[in-house]
Amino acid sequence: MQKKTLKEFRLSKQLSQQELANLSGISLRTIQRIEKGESPGSPYVIRTLCTALGVSPEELLVADAASLRAAPDAAAEPEKFEENNAPVGSGNRYVKFINFSALLVLLFPFANLVAVPAVYLLSKRNIRAANDQDDAHRIISYQIIWSAAVASLLILTPLADYLIWHIGDILEIPLFLWVYLAALFVHLFLTLSIARRLSKKLNVSTSFPNFF
Repeated sequence: MQKKTLKEFRLSKQLSQQELANLSGISLRTIQRIEKGESPGSPYVIRTLCTALGVSPEELLVADAASLRAAPDAAAEPEKFEENNAPVGSGNRYVKFINFSALLVLLFPFANLVAVPAVYLLSKRNIRAANDQDDAHRIISYQIIWSAAVASLLILTPLADYLIWHIGDILEIPLFLWVYLAALFVHLFLTLSIARRLSKKLNVSTSFPNFF
C-alpha cells in the first residue's frame, strides 16, 4: 500500500487548508505545521484529519505513524483539542462579541472603527484557534473597507450632486444623509449575516478579505 502525505490527500480531495480546518475542526496552523513537516501531529489530530479526508491513518505518511496504533479511538475523545491543549473553536463566542460591537456604528458614526479593534484586543488572548483568529481579522478588515467606502461616498456624493445631479435641490433631507442611511442598512445586513454564520459555527465567508 502506497502511503501519501496529508497535503497529497488534501489536494486529491480538492480542499484548501482552510477548508480542511473547517471540515475537521483542527486549526489551520496545526495543519500547516504538519504539512511543512514541523510537527508529526498528535495521534488524535491525525485520526481526526483522516476521518475528515475519508482515509485510514495507515494510508497517511506521517513522521510518527507508530504512535497511531496505540492511540485511543477518536470517538472516545470528549472534546477536540489542538496540540497546545486549547479547545478548537473555543474563541467563537469572542468573535461574536467582536462582530456585534460593530453595531455601535448605528449610534455613533464610524464608532465601529474604534469598538471592533478594542474588543478584539481585549479578547485576543482567548482567541487561540487559527480559524477563529481568521474570522476576527476578516471582521476587522470588513469594518475598514466599509468605513473607507462610506467616507469616500460622503465626500463625493455632495460634489457629484453639485456638479451633475442637482438632486439635493428638491430633497428636504440632504442627499449624503440618504447615502449614509443606505450604507448603515448594508452594514447591518452584513453584520447579521456574519452573526448567523458564527451561530452555526461556520467561518466568516472568504468573500470578506483578511488584511492581516
